[in-house]
Amino acid sequence: MSLGEPWFYIVILGVASILYAFFLPGRTTSSSAISEAASDMEVILEQYMAEIEKENAELVDLVSGMKQDLASKQMSQQESISELRQRLLEVEQLNRQLESRLGTLETSAASSSPSSTAISSTLNFGESPSQMTISHLPDTGSSSADLGAIEAFEVSENPDQATLLEQEEPEATNSLRSRYPELFDLYARGKSIDMIAKTVGIQRGEVQLILQLANREDA
Repeated sequence: MSLGEPWFYIVILGVASILYAFFLPGRTTSSSAISEAASDMEVILEQYMAEIEKENAELVDLVSGMKQDLASKQMSQQESISELRQRLLEVEQLNRQLESRLGTLETSAASSSPSSTAISSTLNFGESPSQMTISHLPDTGSSSADLGAIEAFEVSENPDQATLLEQEEPEATNSLRSRYPELFDLYARGKSIDMIAKTVGIQRGEVQLILQLANREDA
């Protein structure tokens, strides 16, 4: 049998036809199975896409919530910062006011200290009780009005002048006690010089001067 003979081709075509007829129903079954598998895959993909979309929506909601929380926290922080700044400004203003008051008090204390020192330094007692010199009596408001227009006086050892002074001393003592009854009452109750000066409203040096004059007259 030669390949060039015509019947050989006829046999081959017949065998091919038989084989084609034999495998044709199987191909139809395979196509239907593929179609069902494709349908199932499509359903699975649709479900998967639906789940993905749901997760994306939840993620978007979560991000939106986080943004809102962040915005609220930032707003709260801004309010806290503004409140702290306001308090800081108030504290700075209060500090400036306190510094101003402190400066005023220091100036007042510096101006009042020389007056008290001058009053104490003007008292110059001699060795004998009959001699006392007041060289200067500073003008301190109420002291000038209360003690009169006393500028300077000197008690010497002249008997005539001493006698004249002794005659005038009871009247001056009574005048001091009548003018400062509260001062002598506080002193009699054992109050301190500072407490008496604060209560009566006069300088500490003035209180000392009045008490010394009164004590000298009582002696």
